Order: sequence, then C-alpha cells, then structure tokens
Amino acid sequence: MVTMKAEKVKVELENLEAHMGNFRDRKFKMKGEVTYEELMLTIDDGKTVVRLHARNINNVHLEKKAIRIAAMNFEIRRDDDVSVVSGAIKLELKDESEAWYKALWS
Repeated sequence: MVTMKAEKVKVELENLEAHMGNFRDRKFKMKGEVTYEELMLTIDDGKTVVRLHARNINNVHLEKKAIRIAAMNFEIRRDDDVSVVSGAIKLELKDESEAWYKALWS
C-alpha cells in the first residue's frame, strides 16, 4: 500500500456538482494537509474535509507544479454537514507532483 502525505497544500475544487447534501458552491479554495492512504485521498484544512476513494477517480493530469483530478461521488464535510459531489480537484504539490501522480494514477 502506498502512503503519502503533504502539508500546506493549496487546493482548488472546481466544476462542483452536488448529488446529495446542502453543498452549493461551484468552486472554492482551501489550504491544508493532504494524505493518500489505503486508496483514500483526504484533504483537511481544519474546517472542511474532502474524502475521495481511488475507485471514484476518472482521470489524473500532471501539470507543471500540480496534479488535477477529475472525480465523481466524493465527500465534502463542513462541520456536521456532509455532501456528495463530483468535479475537479487541483493539488499544488510543487516538486512532489510527479510522485503523487504516479501513486494516484498507476
């Protein structure tokens, strides 16, 4: 099993479409801790937690200093409010981008 962790990662979520729950933002930014362990990608900034299982990843693109994930049916939790959404997640991982790309898309 691959375990990866990065701190202070800039994250952009875009083209979001809610399938369940009260989440209505089409896009937002956050900065926090990103972990990938046991096929679960977790992004946590202390207020919002995004959880995505690897089976729900449609595609991963490697960019210059980031990766962009197209995903379906992932969870966004703010306080006690949980929503299921689909959309794109951009993780600015700088020099670690290629290693994360390989872990998520190989």
